[in-house]
Amino acid sequence: MEHQDAIRLMAVEKYLLKELPSELRDDFEAHYFDCQECANDLRATAAFLDAAREQLRIASVVKQTPAKARKRGFSLLWRPVFVVPALAASLFVIAYQNLVVYPRFTGEIAQLKTPEVLPSLSLVGGTHRGGSIPAITVRPAQPFLLFVDVPTQDRFASYTCTLYSPSGVVAWQVQVSRQQAEDTVAIRVPAVYRMEGNYVVLVRGNLNPAQPETSVDLARYVFTLKKQS
Repeated sequence: MEHQDAIRLMAVEKYLLKELPSELRDDFEAHYFDCQECANDLRATAAFLDAAREQLRIASVVKQTPAKARKRGFSLLWRPVFVVPALAASLFVIAYQNLVVYPRFTGEIAQLKTPEVLPSLSLVGGTHRGGSIPAITVRPAQPFLLFVDVPTQDRFASYTCTLYSPSGVVAWQVQVSRQQAEDTVAIRVPAVYRMEGNYVVLVRGNLNPAQPETSVDLARYVFTLKKQS
């Protein structure tokens, strides 16, 4: 799963609410092990949901209390023992929005509006067969462009480019149409925290996009990612 797909699908929230389909759940679990941003969001959102559930539980108990008891206990709710948890939960919601949600939206909007010269790496020219492995050096949270040639054949309806991290985990997948594959494909690798090492780009031809098992391996590209200090 690609990082932008995780954001678009609201994978963090759906994963914690158990609303993510099993196949996407496996892809997201593989993704957030290598994505520090998603891992941080997962921890923060889990804490937020725990606090929200606790407040809903307290509200449910108060609602189910008999009217006389509620009236008698209304004044008790203003005591510090009741006010402090509710205030803490409210402050947590505000902090989460200001520290996680709003900065993410602001940052994404700024990236879309601001021109940027991105580092790039071309894998055009063949697969790695014992020669030197091409390398790229980027800042920890900097996106970059990856240029890939897709060996096209008329029998394929579309193509899939899959990036494997140095640990062998799928970092992301991107679908390439027949029309797009006619030219060199430029893939924008998202700005997420990555590990250094050798990555593999596997290009597959899809005989039937609805049946992944019919895909055929066409090309394998290797490159080295280094972090700029």
